[in-house]
Amino acid sequence: MPITNLLSELGMIPLRAIAFQTMLLMVAIVLEAMVLRQQLRLGYRTSMQYAATLNLLATSLGWVAFLAVEALLPLSLRSQVISYVLFNRFYANNWLDVLPVIVVMVAIAAFFITYWIKLQGLGWLLRLLGQAPVETTAEAIEDNRRQRYARARGGQTEGQRSNSPRALAVLQANAISFTAILLLLLAHQTGGLG
Repeated sequence: MPITNLLSELGMIPLRAIAFQTMLLMVAIVLEAMVLRQQLRLGYRTSMQYAATLNLLATSLGWVAFLAVEALLPLSLRSQVISYVLFNRFYANNWLDVLPVIVVMVAIAAFFITYWIKLQGLGWLLRLLGQAPVETTAEAIEDNRRQRYARARGGQTEGQRSNSPRALAVLQANAISFTAILLLLLAHQTGGLG
């Protein structure tokens, strides 16, 4: 099959969007690996592997959700989304005035959903690697109950349990990577990144 037929079969591929997404993903992985290494006292390689796995998981689920939601949008809003993804600009239509509010709301929702996915993903990853065994024996459950009662008597709340450093580390990593991504997107929008 000649290359021209292959390209016509593929249709329009958003290569700029793919390249920019890849760059943002690499920036997020590096920044989050630094935070995970420092906060969770992990090695360089381990923190990089965890950050890469969590970011690839969140990005994959994000694109699946985006493609599912995009298909349900009204046609005029869909054209705005497609125009932004493919051409990095919005069309002038009746959605243009409302788009800044929608973008901010989607960004805030994306931050918290991504945080939750990464936190759950880290827990699953640790369990999968055998580093956070889940004990379900009767003795382990009874010991856990006694520890909760002891913490309650000592003035500690349920939120002060052993996985809160992990939750805080993931929150800090997610906040730093989202801030860096926001700055890169702003630089890209103003023409600083081509």
